[in-house]
Amino acid sequence: MQPVNETGWPESLRSLYETVTGTPAAEAMAASTQWRESFAAWVRGASLDERTLAQAAAWSRLNEGERTLGELLFLLSSCSELLWPYAVPPRGLLPRLMARQETMLAALLEVGDADTAARVRRETEATVTTVLTRILKRHPDALQSLVGDAPCTFDGRALRFHGAVEVDLRQVLGTGAKSVALLEQLRALMPATAADGRDRLAEFIRTRAARLPWREASEVLAERLFSLATSPEGRSGMSGFLACYPGGRKEPDWCARAGLLLSRTLEVGGPPEVVENLCELLARFDAPPVDGLRGALGALVNGDFEASADLGPVRFVLDHCQATLRKGEPGLVLTLLWLEERLFRAAVRKGAPDAFDRRKRALSKLKPGAPGFDQLHWLAEECAELWPRFMPGAVRPGLDELAAWRQEVADRVGRKPVLRKAAIEFFLWCAPDAASSEAELTVLALVRTATDRRQVKRLKEHPSSRVRLRVRTLQSWFQGPSAKGKPGAPVEPSPASGPATLTEALRHLHVTRAVPLGGRTWLRDRDLEELLLGAFGRVEAEFSSRYPERFREDTETLAADLLEALRAELARVKADVAALMAQGQPSPWELSMTVRRREPEPVPEPVPVDGEAAPDAVPPPLAAARLGVEVAFVLDVAVGDFLRTRRVVSVQVVKLEQRGEGQWLPAFRLGREHLDAQLLRTDAAFCLFLAPPFPRAECWVVPSRTVRAMMESQRSLSGVPRDGVQRVARSLSHWLLGDLVGLWTGDERPESLARLSRAEDGPDFVVEWGLR
Repeated sequence: MQPVNETGWPESLRSLYETVTGTPAAEAMAASTQWRESFAAWVRGASLDERTLAQAAAWSRLNEGERTLGELLFLLSSCSELLWPYAVPPRGLLPRLMARQETMLAALLEVGDADTAARVRRETEATVTTVLTRILKRHPDALQSLVGDAPCTFDGRALRFHGAVEVDLRQVLGTGAKSVALLEQLRALMPATAADGRDRLAEFIRTRAARLPWREASEVLAERLFSLATSPEGRSGMSGFLACYPGGRKEPDWCARAGLLLSRTLEVGGPPEVVENLCELLARFDAPPVDGLRGALGALVNGDFEASADLGPVRFVLDHCQATLRKGEPGLVLTLLWLEERLFRAAVRKGAPDAFDRRKRALSKLKPGAPGFDQLHWLAEECAELWPRFMPGAVRPGLDELAAWRQEVADRVGRKPVLRKAAIEFFLWCAPDAASSEAELTVLALVRTATDRRQVKRLKEHPSSRVRLRVRTLQSWFQGPSAKGKPGAPVEPSPASGPATLTEALRHLHVTRAVPLGGRTWLRDRDLEELLLGAFGRVEAEFSSRYPERFREDTETLAADLLEALRAELARVKADVAALMAQGQPSPWELSMTVRRREPEPVPEPVPVDGEAAPDAVPPPLAAARLGVEVAFVLDVAVGDFLRTRRVVSVQVVKLEQRGEGQWLPAFRLGREHLDAQLLRTDAAFCLFLAPPFPRAECWVVPSRTVRAMMESQRSLSGVPRDGVQRVARSLSHWLLGDLVGLWTGDERPESLARLSRAEDGPDFVVEWGLR
């Protein structure tokens, strides 16, 4: 036995514990009544520090070491007050308490009668029940660590461990999203639950999950689900999770996230088990408004089979999609045919020996389930041959060749409504961004009836954001203003005034037969602003989608890549517009963009003194005091000969970091002193937040004053909550064209413009926007 002065008990309880340890086993039961009275008096007068110290001492005595009968009687009968949930509950509490109870009962049977032992058993079991209930009310996520692998039963109301210790779930379950932690602990206990109570426990979890406020709990549940899906050993847990939370199968964000994870896993060559998990997960999203089959196919639509080192995972996903293909879906059959054709060509180039056999098997499986299979197969082969020619470095087809190709597609596929429906979805979904305009023109050539227009409108709910964006463009054409009583009729621009927008310029080219468009004018209201919005939106979406694999890079590198991608995209759009304009036709307005990076200030070489060693170089003190990464957007506007303005906007770049593998921090790390310094310089101050898709692939822009107010409301000095930023932010593309270019947001003061050229405290990047 350890000396009493080394037990760690508080001074006010040490004398009582000395009495307990000195009581012989034969007199322990008789003396226990006096112990209880003394202990109750101590409880009434004990402070919080004393009770916390007593809790630690009691658990150390219960956890290890040999104890006398008197000690065990005192500890087990008083543990409802000793083991109070002040701190993190100890692991394995229930198995240890039950083991100590068996030791105590065996000692009682040696010195007393069986009736006394039975009474003490009932009292200690009730005390242990109270301890578990109190701890779980405060720490609902600690159930599994408390009970370990103890077998249990469930009667629809309470969990019963070791046949006697009960936990009434109605008492420990919290309200709202607080109950998610305990429900997940209950789901983890299902394998240890007796067979007769396992079904009742699963039904209890489903019933309580149906009462959850879904908007509050969905993010927590999504993190748990995708941590299972991205774990090679998470297959069984993932299935049980969706069985307990069936509402998640109708969550569009979950389906989109699973498709994005599958796409990234295939791109980086992730574990095959994770690919299988995500395919199985997507197969469960098959109820409106989500479509898991299209989510799985979408992971392959944008994939580069030529760059894949191993085509095995791609083949597995295609086999899975063919196995879960529904009848009456010719659009999915066409997409599968196109993907199989791309896979076949990539496999032949890589020298796969079974490429021809697989292609033959795939065609034989898909042929019975699609009417007009020969036409669909022809279209899949044509697109697999044509679309790679739109990529950089390839030989782009000419306008006459494309017009003839569109005519042939309309003749062969546009005769039957079922084939038109399949081709419309296929072109809007699978055409690469480089062939976007050509795909939209082909769809316009295929849309012939009001039913076809309704089909295009229904695609606004498609899981792919690419389809939704292109459908909005088509809808702007179909819902155009009436001219001569016909909706959407082309209007020829008057020769007196030149075209004011890109749309009118393209219509002018069509009317003058400079560019044949197959009987239709260009899409209505797609002027240069909308063209730039879509182009910048694609750059922003691609950057956000690739952020999970690049977040470890420094913020300055991420900002440089994003700005350079925007500049290159603007140059590409300008080249496309110049190619479409008529000979000598001026552009509606000219927008230019240049990116200049701050050069690091050179460190002066130390000059040695005669007879002495050269001193170490000391960097400039101001360079070490720079706050974050700053981008200055300079807008230079010249409207004719009567208006000229130059404005500057300061943007602070902040990136989101991970807490662990796949676990993003709930807040952006941003010091309040950064915002204060930025706002002292100018009121035209914003923050650019770089984050993965939550849930949309975009970068967030928020005024710095709003960010400062959010930090003030949260009483935070070093971070701003992620969900708060998401609620108030605008996407980077909308901010660039809406605020910066559209509203000329910026600071005109000379001191703000003069700061751009200062090397010691100037911005890291200067982006010059010229608007003429």
